[in-house]
Amino acid sequence: MRRVIAIAGASGSGKSTLAAALLQAMGNDSAALLPIDAYYHDLSHLAPEDREAVNFDHPDALDLDLFATHIEALRSGRAVECPTYDFTTHCRRSETVNIPARETILLEGILVACRADLRALADRLIFVATDVALRHSRRVYRDQYERGRDLASIELFWARAEDTFAAWGALAEEAADLVVDGSEDVKVMTQLVIDYLSHKPDR
Repeated sequence: MRRVIAIAGASGSGKSTLAAALLQAMGNDSAALLPIDAYYHDLSHLAPEDREAVNFDHPDALDLDLFATHIEALRSGRAVECPTYDFTTHCRRSETVNIPARETILLEGILVACRADLRALADRLIFVATDVALRHSRRVYRDQYERGRDLASIELFWARAEDTFAAWGALAEEAADLVVDGSEDVKVMTQLVIDYLSHKPDR
């Protein structure tokens, strides 16, 4: 029986790190990871300056219908072609990544639980709660060194992220089956989640 485990949290909380660690601990033969950040709408039809005006932390920036369809396909045993996204240009790349159906499907992202239908697709919802100062420092590092953004752009996106998380992402904490401390060592968080999942039958 396949299970879907959603990992949510605010920007910079450590949810991506936790998801990657869980994938490694479970093994690629047993688990697959579907990151919601891969499902941003393609903005190639907009001028570069207009792309910067888009709120990328709002649900409307994501193709959540496709994301939900892919979750359902993986649960039913069918592989999916996950989109890939260029965060520097804000455009979807032509290539896709084949995600095989595995026993455990890990979902990860700020908005993985922002809609009722997405919450219903998850057997378990894990929320990573982290102090805002630590989250901010992580976000600055990621956007500067991994996504090629300048500091002015980073601060603009950060402010938007915090506002929209309060409106949409925080729903995940209210609905979470387990809340973990994102300031903990990733090995501690990973073991906590694995222990929890081993003792809690799926819904």
